[in-house]
Amino acid sequence: MFLQRFSIFRKGLPTMETSNIRITQKGEVHLVLPNQKPRNIGWFSDNGNTFHTQRNPAKHLHRNSNSYGFNYELLRDGNFSRVIVHLPFGGLLETTRIHILKKGGFLHFKVRGYERQRFLALSDFGREKAIQTENLLTPIQPKASQQNLFKEVA
Repeated sequence: MFLQRFSIFRKGLPTMETSNIRITQKGEVHLVLPNQKPRNIGWFSDNGNTFHTQRNPAKHLHRNSNSYGFNYELLRDGNFSRVIVHLPFGGLLETTRIHILKKGGFLHFKVRGYERQRFLALSDFGREKAIQTENLLTPIQPKASQQNLFKEVA
């Protein structure tokens, strides 16, 4: 049975029935591709606000770009904020969904078989970098006291 209480998909976007992503009652996220058995790609915590995934550098790190890939459909259509990557030696990499979408890139492979992924370089992980990216996307509104600053000059 797939999860209904986590609303990780934003309204008006693909539903879990049309998506390649399935979420269990426990919050586990599975990728379902044609002619392949479902793969567990992570899990949600914090009532669906944080996506966790495990990455083994020997297996998952894209060597040429020194980056990790994330399912683009999950990032694009998701409604969660934080992303935490658990490494095998106990380390953690933290970022946000928006940061991966804005700073990450697509890689094009000669061999098909992978779902579309957004790759984020190891150097772009970190809470501070994610906050900086998100602050650049937020328009700065002048304070009320500044709006009338030059009113009498005109």
